[in-house]
Amino acid sequence: MAARAGLLSAVLVGLVQAGPASAQTGQRPVLGAPPVVGGTGGLAFPDKDDKNRFGTSPNQHKTATGQPCVDVHGMLRPQIVNPNITEHVLIIANSCSYPISLKACYYQSTTCLKTTIAGYGKRQQTLGFSADKDFRFSYTEDFN
Repeated sequence: MAARAGLLSAVLVGLVQAGPASAQTGQRPVLGAPPVVGGTGGLAFPDKDDKNRFGTSPNQHKTATGQPCVDVHGMLRPQIVNPNITEHVLIIANSCSYPISLKACYYQSTTCLKTTIAGYGKRQQTLGFSADKDFRFSYTEDFN
């Protein structure tokens, strides 16, 4: 009986020390966490200052193996009528079973879109149009 009581108290102490669980991510959302940055062509890599500026990694939903659920890539689509103008398209894929909301913007801009990608879903979303042949974007995932 004493061994059983000792085991129960050890389990309760472990639960109290672990604290509240965060939903689906294995980590708590970090306020002020940096966005995930991407782009097309030579603009695909983030600035070297991004990690120094924020000091943390982006807050993302994770799979059971620790990989990010959401994968976003940029693509250019020239207009048929005027090939000098390109459509800036984001290809968004969700490899998790639950829907994820995100906010995608042109890098360091307030031109943004909000979207929700269904579980195991994939979609193309237009971010904007421009004469620029490459673009950069950033996105953050919603944890509310």
